[in-house]
Amino acid sequence: MSSPSGQSRVIGIDVARGVALAGMLAVHVFPTYDGDGSASVATALASGRGAAVFATMAGVGLALVTRRRRSVPALVVRALLLLVLGLLLGYVTIAGGLDVYVILPYYAMMFLLAVPLLGVRPQVLAAISLTLAAAATVTIFSTVGEVADPSAGIDPTIGDVLRHPVGMFVLLLVGGAYPAVVWLAYVTAGMAIGRLDLTSTRVAGWLLGSGAALSAAAWLASTILLFPLGGLDHLRANAPPGTEWSDARLTWEPWGDFDTYWWYAIRAPHSGAPLDMLHTLGFAVAVLGAALLVTRLPIAVRVLQPLADAGSMVLTLYCAHIVVLATGLLGDHPYAQYLVLLAGMIAFAVVWKRRFARGPLEELIARVSLVARKAPRRGRSQAADQQV
Repeated sequence: MSSPSGQSRVIGIDVARGVALAGMLAVHVFPTYDGDGSASVATALASGRGAAVFATMAGVGLALVTRRRRSVPALVVRALLLLVLGLLLGYVTIAGGLDVYVILPYYAMMFLLAVPLLGVRPQVLAAISLTLAAAATVTIFSTVGEVADPSAGIDPTIGDVLRHPVGMFVLLLVGGAYPAVVWLAYVTAGMAIGRLDLTSTRVAGWLLGSGAALSAAAWLASTILLFPLGGLDHLRANAPPGTEWSDARLTWEPWGDFDTYWWYAIRAPHSGAPLDMLHTLGFAVAVLGAALLVTRLPIAVRVLQPLADAGSMVLTLYCAHIVVLATGLLGDHPYAQYLVLLAGMIAFAVVWKRRFARGPLEELIARVSLVARKAPRRGRSQAADQQV
């Protein structure tokens, strides 16, 4: 039996990760739109929000890992491993014909962008987060414009990177489904939160309240701009020829090529529009705050422990669920597929955690990162011995 982790875990963080995993699974399993063109329940509840919680928790984890030790080589290695895992999953989604955007290659780029920010104060990180959420997409659209995707499918592969290294770098940085410069807003918010005392009830309440307020304010602002102020009518008038979406779909569609500034009023998931970013950022912060508060109750800890176990190995389970989806298991029965996959992931996590402190992929990355962290010290020690 492996020894427990040296650092005590805040169970609320793992519960929030588990919630994000359940949300992203729902988005990947259920259709985006219903027959009438309106957003499906999974889209309305989880699309964009689950990924935002996922990315914010990655920032929290990054802050916790680097709280006592800052090893740039180890973080770079961690990012490269995530990149390789994500590119390998690209082959899986292509082979399985999945309409799934794998986030891991973009995560790798976010982690690399976060390296220079490791020593930045939480207040500055929070300011960076809000600035990126409000202005990153606007700046990219105003300067770079639409970024071409040189990959062979929805998700990039190792072959795509080898054939188009510059194009893939640009795509991961400012394009694609999760442009790293834009999504760094969630990571930096998580890094700021990870520097706080997450065992404090006051901090948890502040996260819940401020996150909920930001999320609600952004949603309300979008609603006012789109409906009473006529933003939706402007979007329809400037839509590409042949676009015959319903109002319900027009409200949720992120990818429309609309030649109007009213596009920035939308709150469509994964659009990167400022109000969508602020809404989902606030939602992610509120989810973490709520998880931290709820798990202060012993009965809640017992009830939510299986979800927390899954959240503690979210990388392993994220990769595993992509592989299972590619097999087509229960593909014609989304409700059964969702329940079986969610139950299977939780059951695996509960059994695995009885013997091991980390999930399989988490352990692999931790061990390789440890080698990278110790390498500079060994080099300095050898150099000192040679001098003697």
